[in-house]
Amino acid sequence: MMDASKTLDTNVFFSGGAGMFLQYHDVIKPVWLYAVINMIISNEDYGLPINLIKNQSVASILEWYMNRRYVNPLQQLDWAHRINPDDLDMIMQAILKDESIYRLAPVLNIGRMIDVYHKQHMSFPIYVYSEHDEPYIKSDTIRVFQGINVKYVHGDLQSAIKKCDQNFTYIFSNIGLVKSAAEYLKGTCSHILLSSDFRYNYRDNHKTFKYDLSEIMSNNPFTRLATTSTMDINILGNAFDNIMRG
Repeated sequence: MMDASKTLDTNVFFSGGAGMFLQYHDVIKPVWLYAVINMIISNEDYGLPINLIKNQSVASILEWYMNRRYVNPLQQLDWAHRINPDDLDMIMQAILKDESIYRLAPVLNIGRMIDVYHKQHMSFPIYVYSEHDEPYIKSDTIRVFQGINVKYVHGDLQSAIKKCDQNFTYIFSNIGLVKSAAEYLKGTCSHILLSSDFRYNYRDNHKTFKYDLSEIMSNNPFTRLATTSTMDINILGNAFDNIMRG
């Protein structure tokens, strides 16, 4: 039996076991969803028709979020396309200046991995990634990954990936980042996972991905690609319901 006082070197035992590279949004926490909730509670619509979902049930809002066609949910709200997508990104960043959004958003399925990490005394670095530099992600990941070697990286994906060992596991919510990561990791024995939960990764209604994962994998023969579920509707619904009731 393994000595419980010793750490498990996952780089030796597992493909992709040298460390983890996790997209923050929609993998670790649904902070974009909670930005929309913030708009509903505060009655601040930023010129968007928030009334379209304001009076819907918790289940309906969650379904709307997961079935949105755009990564930025504000773009989904702007059904008439009256606001430039870049301006919608700026509005989202303005909403995310409220630290409580990060604190209130629940940890997604990755929380189970964190529990295993602690119980099995695993030892590997974790990189948390976002495309924009968001000041509260760093402090939030310290709360989420207590006692774990976690580093926050942002901006250019290729530069962020260069900080990692060749034998990392990558988890993304955005298929565009999966495609780019596979190209940057060409020739390495990396493991890339894509969240299968979100409509914005598909050409249709959760059937055909925007990019052929099999083709990406055939073009990068040493890199493994697969899908995973990052969302737990029951846990998320309960957390969301408590906020709306409060």
